[in-house]
Amino acid sequence: MQIHCNACHSSFQLDSKRINPDGSLVRCSKCQSIFRAYPSDPVDRRQFPRTKTRNLIAHVSVDQNGKELSQGMGKALDISRGGMLLETAYPIEAGQISLMAVDKDDNLLEIKAELIYCKKAASGKYHVGIKFSGTELQVLDFVKKLIKEYNYRKHSMDIEISI
Repeated sequence: MQIHCNACHSSFQLDSKRINPDGSLVRCSKCQSIFRAYPSDPVDRRQFPRTKTRNLIAHVSVDQNGKELSQGMGKALDISRGGMLLETAYPIEAGQISLMAVDKDDNLLEIKAELIYCKKAASGKYHVGIKFSGTELQVLDFVKKLIKEYNYRKHSMDIEISI
């Protein structure tokens, strides 16, 4: 299987038998960075069912001292009470992440999260597994509003196309 270093983005071949179903720590032979590699056909570790979505999400990651590590835009591919799968053009650095979106009324939807994994997909983009932080009420509120916004925009686009 092919793996990609999260730090220098080099790719390497690795025998998939050497990777545990829950992922294994590996060291990049080029930059010496340590990261978690997952099997190419990972075991579904999700605790909650996912809802497909296509919301645009802004993200900012910071280290434990509040120093910004990375920022950018991505597209939420799916979402649940536990987290989301985000597709980005560039990798997201490890650390705490602030996720932001805007609803149809220009209200800011924001939640704190943590990076679970970031791996390069076959498309060349990055798939980023994110786990939400905060209280259950904050998480449910964010998830409900994001799904509602996606359904509103999807319905609005259907109307515009049919006119």
